[in-house]
Amino acid sequence: MKKTLFVTLCIFCLVAFSSSAFAARGWRAGKKTYKSVCMSCHKRGGEAQRLKLNQWSKAKWTKYFAEEKKGKHADPWGQLTDEEKDNLLKYFHKYAKDDHTRLGCG
Repeated sequence: MKKTLFVTLCIFCLVAFSSSAFAARGWRAGKKTYKSVCMSCHKRGGEAQRLKLNQWSKAKWTKYFAEEKKGKHADPWGQLTDEEKDNLLKYFHKYAKDDHTRLGCG
């Protein structure tokens, strides 16, 4: 009985920690993409305005990411893989205006 309970608890912990680690890896990969692709223009003194990730809510960032990119964003956006775009959105969501987990509230 104790052995079964111990094994069940170990499996539960493994699943819980691996899923949170996987989610964290997504936004971290998005941060790297942001720094390598977006920051070439979106930086102080760059071609485009500096981005403030907390200026929009998660819903607004999601809507923006779903829109077709035109103009200067079309080329770099088109070169990103779907996984890179997804991770980039996770990074933007992490610092969105309505994300309270970064403030220790959730």
